[in-house]
Amino acid sequence: MKKALLILLALALVMTAGAAFGAEGGYSDAQKKDLIYRLMNFAVFFGVLVYFVRKPLAKFFRDRREGIARSLDYLETQARNLKEQNAILEKEIANIASERDSIIAQYKSMGQKEAERLIAEAKTASENIVKKTQAAMDLEMKAARQTLMLEIVRLSTQAAEELLRNNINDDDRKRLSNEFMEQVKNLKSLN
Repeated sequence: MKKALLILLALALVMTAGAAFGAEGGYSDAQKKDLIYRLMNFAVFFGVLVYFVRKPLAKFFRDRREGIARSLDYLETQARNLKEQNAILEKEIANIASERDSIIAQYKSMGQKEAERLIAEAKTASENIVKKTQAAMDLEMKAARQTLMLEIVRLSTQAAEELLRNNINDDDRKRLSNEFMEQVKNLKSLN
């Protein structure tokens, strides 16, 4: 059906061209015949060309249309994916501020706890230093008392010795010496 329509269209074109050339009157019959043969040759060539090229050409355009449709589908899918990723990234960007605030609060809390721990350690260390200092002071006081007592005993002994030298006479010395000897003899006899 399409072939017949195509042939009729070609013949109509040839006839119209022939009538147009005949109306001019400037061309000879041989020229007109040559033109008609050329037009018929072209119509046959065009018909053969259409007959053989129609299916591959139709297949080419159909494949091309399908390829473009697939490309469009792929691009639409990619566009949807990109929109979804964009939405996810926007949410993440929105969450970054709250995460930043959360991290800052967490580190402030950790810093506060660390400061409190350091203060407690410093307080404990200072209390230990005070205790050690107090203990060292007590030891120094005790040593000073002992040194003072020894000095007092030494000075008292010197003073007593001095008094005895000045106040004891020869008779007292003899009597003390005799008493000491008797005590030594008593000790020897006991052993």
